[in-house]
Amino acid sequence: MADRLISAFPTLILQRRLEGMEETNRQLEALVGEIAATEPNSTVGTTTEGGFQTKEDLFQRDNPGIAALKPHIFSAMQEYAGQLVRQELTRPPQKVDFIMWGWAVAYKAGHSQGLHVHPSANVSGVYYVTAPPATLEPGDAGKISFYDPRPRATMAQLPFQANRHRIAPVPGDMYLFPLGWNIRSRHSRARAPASASPSMAS
Repeated sequence: MADRLISAFPTLILQRRLEGMEETNRQLEALVGEIAATEPNSTVGTTTEGGFQTKEDLFQRDNPGIAALKPHIFSAMQEYAGQLVRQELTRPPQKVDFIMWGWAVAYKAGHSQGLHVHPSANVSGVYYVTAPPATLEPGDAGKISFYDPRPRATMAQLPFQANRHRIAPVPGDMYLFPLGWNIRSRHSRARAPASASPSMAS
């Protein structure tokens, strides 16, 4: 019998690029700017270092940008949850309910998002409204990093262990990922005025 390589317990990240979102992104950027100008910063107790973070009621707000984005989130979440059910459960549940909450974070040069997880969410995600030009250059600026959730990747590393998957997002990109992933983003060299990204959890 020939050798086989078996992939056990792979982790799937959904990347979906939403086209034609320019007007929606302008509306969302304006909304976050208005919130930042009129409401307190909600970074206390979070890993947002610098920047501005809204409260977790973002998707309950009456705004045309939010109304346009939410159906895309629901569609992606349903498809991704189906993948997780087929991959990770021994039998499908009789019913799957989605409870979504989310917030927006706006960064400028020098701001960052520290390493963190979303322990209360089975599925987490981020949607990029804007992204600085430095995101597409070498280095960490503007990128989102996913860290290997396996204990061995941090507790008993191999020499030159690769334990991070780094992605350069562009406006309109959405990423969904399961509970347990450590994520981080940095904006240390961003030359754009700001980048904004609503995050969601379900």
